[in-house]
Amino acid sequence: MKGGAVPDFSLKHRVTVHYTGSFEDGEVFDTTQGRAPLTYIEGNHEVVPGFEVAVLSMEPGEKKTVRLEPKDAYGEHDPHLLYVMPTIDIPHYEDLVPGQLIYLMNDEGYQQLTRVIRVEDDGETLFDFNHPMAGHTLTFDLELVSREPYTGEEA
Repeated sequence: MKGGAVPDFSLKHRVTVHYTGSFEDGEVFDTTQGRAPLTYIEGNHEVVPGFEVAVLSMEPGEKKTVRLEPKDAYGEHDPHLLYVMPTIDIPHYEDLVPGQLIYLMNDEGYQQLTRVIRVEDDGETLFDFNHPMAGHTLTFDLELVSREPYTGEEA
């Protein structure tokens, strides 16, 4: 992909990359430094879209820093994903702590991760089903370790 060539999207690659992800205030939320790098298959939606696009233009050994707006990362915070229910209807509600991540059963019978926002003993409990990093601008320091053809035949 030297010289600004466009990658061939009909061919998939196994990508291995080191990264450090941080919020706008500089707080690091995840890093592969000191551990094994991240490996994923291009085009399989295994990483956020902006991350994948940034890595597509890199050569092995190259390093760069990218800033991802929410739309290119975990999306904007959607107020429609806030859910209120009477606290009295929640078993063991006294164990809930604002900020805590828990699983709740949705209408289709599947468990979904949610964050507890507010618990009122004599009122309502507010849950947020947005991804915890929705609405955040993220910065990634990237280093492409390798990009190898992927046939899908590996175990």
